[in-house]
Amino acid sequence: MNTGGISLRIPATIESLGLVQDFVGEHAGRLGLGADLAGKLELVVEELVVNIGSYAYPEGEGDMEVDCVLSPDATRFCLILRDWGAAFDPLNREAPDLEAGLDEREPGGLGIFLVREMADECTYRRNGDMNEFRACFALPKEGRT
Repeated sequence: MNTGGISLRIPATIESLGLVQDFVGEHAGRLGLGADLAGKLELVVEELVVNIGSYAYPEGEGDMEVDCVLSPDATRFCLILRDWGAAFDPLNREAPDLEAGLDEREPGGLGIFLVREMADECTYRRNGDMNEFRACFALPKEGRT
């Protein structure tokens, strides 16, 4: 994957959500991605940014970095979020019990479940003190550049 230098580094706060959504939306729009994919990206961005802003830096402030990348063969659009906060692999969580009633269900986990359902591929890695979460979306043939 080639990032092409398309990245944004900002404070890891919930208040940064609008900046990240604008950044991702601009790059998705430039690629001519369809409304369906744009809607998925908006929800995925919201979930991931809110999680990083809420939990990555329990002892203070820190940054997050957002990349938008297109695979070399232009078949996938990937959103990559990085932070240098507490190690956390959201993909290691058990899927929530969707059959249980709200009062029986354990709190948390529904957002990352939705991210995994919307993206075609999600990966997490810890590299030194950095968390990197990648959500990739297959592009429809008519949406490829």
